[in-house]
Amino acid sequence: MFYRMTRLHFAEDRFDDLVELATSLRDRVEGIAGLRFADLIRTGEGEGMIISSYRDCLTFEASARAETGVLEDLADLLTSTPHGHEGSVVLSFHGSSG
Repeated sequence: MFYRMTRLHFAEDRFDDLVELATSLRDRVEGIAGLRFADLIRTGEGEGMIISSYRDCLTFEASARAETGVLEDLADLLTSTPHGHEGSVVLSFHGSSG
């Protein structure tokens, strides 16, 4: 698997607008070829991350334009340019389900 982590900063009073807009983009995001999941995570006041997983590096690279388009749609609600990192899994641990 291949992952991208994107750090976001937004005006706290616009958080509900950010969630509403992100929700409206669901079909577009879920239609990205090779995407396994994309999670929007609130990490603090006015900050969050998008963690997305792709089948492999090739599907990630092929989807770069689509992912950039989604981030551009969110831009009006962000207070700075999103900062991303990507890479492949080196080691994975899974907890028990119970």
